[in-house]
Amino acid sequence: MAKRNSKTAVDKVDLSRKKTKEFDVDSNIKVAYKTGKIIYGKNQILKSIKRDNPYKMLIVSNNCPTELINQLNTYNSILKDKIFIHKYKGSSWDLGLACAKPYMISIIGVIDFGDSDLNSLKTK
Repeated sequence: MAKRNSKTAVDKVDLSRKKTKEFDVDSNIKVAYKTGKIIYGKNQILKSIKRDNPYKMLIVSNNCPTELINQLNTYNSILKDKIFIHKYKGSSWDLGLACAKPYMISIIGVIDFGDSDLNSLKTK
């Protein structure tokens, strides 16, 4: 029996056409919503920041009111453990759809990441 030359088959694979995976925030928000713990809504998040601050990250929509962002920055400056605030590229409708909700969500508080890779947003 003749040996097959497997190196020629591997050498013919064009690696330049191989797609690189981009980080998809929407799918990671869905995964965190299903497997982790997420709270959404301005009033609930502001109340819990005042009480005990359980958040590891906040995700704010692109069209979030500036008053809310100013409040978050004020509370964040007072806290011992700073909260990472990520500016979501989409609108509040898009953020609501990322959470599988049929309404607008301007802010999401992530308490537990679950199986998602949202924690890697802190390094980007």
